[in-house]
Amino acid sequence: MSTREKEFLSKTSESIKCKRCRFEPPEFVIDAIKQRIREFKTLGERGQVTFNFKPFLELEIDATVETELAFCISTANSSAKSGLKFQKMLEDRDVFAMSVSDFEELLKSAGVRFYKRKAVYIKEAMEKIQKIKIPDDDSAREVLVKEIYGLGYKEASHFLRNIGRDFVILDRHILEWLGVSQRSLSKKKYLEIEEKFKEIAKRTGKSVSELDLLLWSMKTGLVLK
Repeated sequence: MSTREKEFLSKTSESIKCKRCRFEPPEFVIDAIKQRIREFKTLGERGQVTFNFKPFLELEIDATVETELAFCISTANSSAKSGLKFQKMLEDRDVFAMSVSDFEELLKSAGVRFYKRKAVYIKEAMEKIQKIKIPDDDSAREVLVKEIYGLGYKEASHFLRNIGRDFVILDRHILEWLGVSQRSLSKKKYLEIEEKFKEIAKRTGKSVSELDLLLWSMKTGLVLK
């Protein structure tokens, strides 16, 4: 690790401490983060789970691995809330039998941006997810990016985090907190920033997923997914 990177990590770790001095998360936020991580692990282990977003949203969602993948695709360059509305609509639907136009209609109704393009991605993803074996290690992300059209590193990380793997989602909230102005990241840059985030998490005694959710809640006031 270069001297510059060490300085970055040191300053960022101190920044966390300073921010925690100014913002100590309420107990209910800490509890919500722990609950969400438990829900993620249950989804990955059992293939289904009920997400409870109270007290942040009056919403519960019965999710499967497949609808979670659809949710993660829907939130790219769109809002988490619109993605949750879309996923809620999928609860009683057979996602494998749905057409592109079916997905498009629901995405549009939920207020998801770029719904036409995402409907195509989601339809193809529903077909592919039945056929691929997701490895148990970090190579799972490479497999997903390679096999599922429309999934980049951020979306694949999002999906894996939401099925219980320890990944960070480098969205605009996290990038801004890290002082990164770029929005479009190359694979190399994404991995570099991700490694720095892992170091920060290690220094603060938190898992990557826990720190990700904590920072996202500090930025938005919500614990979603």
